[in-house]
Amino acid sequence: MEPRAEKVCKKYMDELLMTEGELRVVIGVSGGADSICLLFLMKDILPADNIRVIHINHMIRGNEADEDSEFVEEICRREGLFFKEIRKDIPALSREMGYTEEEAGRRIRYECFGKEAEDWEAECGCEKGKVRIAVAHHVEDNAETVLFNLFRGTGIRGLSGIAPERGRIIRPLLGLTRKDIEDYLKYRGETFRTDRTNEDNDYSRNRIRNLILPQARAVSPMAAEHIAAASERLRKILGYLDTRVDESIERIVTPEDGAYRIDREGLRSLDDVIASMLILKLLTELTPMKKDIGEVHASSVLELARGEAGKHADLPYGIKADVSHSQLLLRRQSREDERNGQSDDVEALELYYRASDLTEEEVRALTDKTAEGNRYTKYFDYDKICYIASKQGIRKDPPYEFRARRDGDFLRIRKSDGTPATKALGDYLTDLKLPVDEKEKIRVCAVGSEVLWVVGYRMGDSAKLSPDTGYILRLEVKGHEGTSH
Repeated sequence: MEPRAEKVCKKYMDELLMTEGELRVVIGVSGGADSICLLFLMKDILPADNIRVIHINHMIRGNEADEDSEFVEEICRREGLFFKEIRKDIPALSREMGYTEEEAGRRIRYECFGKEAEDWEAECGCEKGKVRIAVAHHVEDNAETVLFNLFRGTGIRGLSGIAPERGRIIRPLLGLTRKDIEDYLKYRGETFRTDRTNEDNDYSRNRIRNLILPQARAVSPMAAEHIAAASERLRKILGYLDTRVDESIERIVTPEDGAYRIDREGLRSLDDVIASMLILKLLTELTPMKKDIGEVHASSVLELARGEAGKHADLPYGIKADVSHSQLLLRRQSREDERNGQSDDVEALELYYRASDLTEEEVRALTDKTAEGNRYTKYFDYDKICYIASKQGIRKDPPYEFRARRDGDFLRIRKSDGTPATKALGDYLTDLKLPVDEKEKIRVCAVGSEVLWVVGYRMGDSAKLSPDTGYILRLEVKGHEGTSH
């Protein structure tokens, strides 16, 4: 009997081929069951010359990662398929970008796939967007995404899950379950690799996959399928709402260079759902990425717009919202404006100590968390600060600075099990549940994008004192309104 995977994938691809004719497809193949299934299904449908297999080596798992690459390459050699390995140091890039390794890996993967597609188009003279990127998301991935967005707090867009297509990206396995995929591989007699990090429940998605979805299936065996079906219905509803939003933008929004002027009377006439989606769409257009912009920001701007004239709000990424009698103005502050508007409003007293000149009792007293004023007085290993600066090519004295937060800022922290990790500053501030205006008052002590201290809150782990500390830097902050409690 023909496996269900073949029927579902063939139907998806037949519909795509019917509208687009000949297809060239870049396939992201990790070596796991999902991507190996996708590789063989695509090979049965498309000519071998129309497939390019790209494997991203994240350089996280050492020899295991190299073995994954060799495994995928051997399959491609056997099947006569184009293969390319791309090596990316995701741990290093995640620190540089200020993202978790999970988020950095996802972004880098899609960048690599996109570049390969564009290069192929240039080689064959295809029009832009003609080469597609096939990825192996399936039913459980869709359910995980919906739950992940729901738990974090989302609107209807987050609940609509993973789309079958987005731009040049296609997802031929989205109608398949993990069982369908494994049944297909068993039918073909093909093996696959297992990534041990999939069992690490420190990752949010892994906790949903390994702990929550199994419990949901205990309630209803079709839980993941039902979640995926609901997300599909919501995508259709979202399509209708997006049309209404676009019509409203045409009617009440005047775009300017880096800004939008919105007619307040027209905004008040809209249903709450359409008004909120309109504001969120404009805010998203003003940001370099969607990260840190969500429903909570749209709601605060909408409340502002429906209030008194003369009110103002500061949002992430330097976005400003100003209300006049007849208009709401949304604009993103230029880099020049940011520099002009960020005067040195932090008065910091610096003192240096040689650790060897202090007794053990004195060193312990320096970091006594119960000491009065400790919230605004911190002690750092100065040699570590210099090392952090040297790695970033920073050669100024002092190598650190006090400033407002910036895109890409991150802290080095330790997970609950003691392993080192990085955390985006935006995520840390979100965890604090600070109001937007309080977030904008936050000042940090940073070396480049690495935050050593969120003033008034926590230190990062990278420059803390240790038994090997040679020189100690004492920083005391005074007179900053964001730290007066």
